[in-house]
Amino acid sequence: MGFGFGLYLGVPIAAAALLLAASGTAVLTKGWMLPRQRKHVVRTKLFGWAQLLLAAALGVQLVGLTVVGPPYQGLFVTPGVIGLLFALVLVTRAQRPARPGRRG
Repeated sequence: MGFGFGLYLGVPIAAAALLLAASGTAVLTKGWMLPRQRKHVVRTKLFGWAQLLLAAALGVQLVGLTVVGPPYQGLFVTPGVIGLLFALVLVTRAQRPARPGRRG
């Protein structure tokens, strides 16, 4: 049984999930984040939880793409997508609101 594109997609997804989990853990435990993120994020704990949720959602999707067969992939991919969307909401709530009348 071959993996098809699952293995080619799985390695970058796993790397991204591990990096997000490490970054979320650093934010939650030490309050550390990249300087580029620091100027936009005002709620660091919420941002850390959002990164951990992103990592978990990517992990669930990774299982659905690489381990589970086609009839049951939807049981893993759908909750992964819902987790990604919820994490997106958390990331936007953790950021500073835009100033009125300013773009970009």
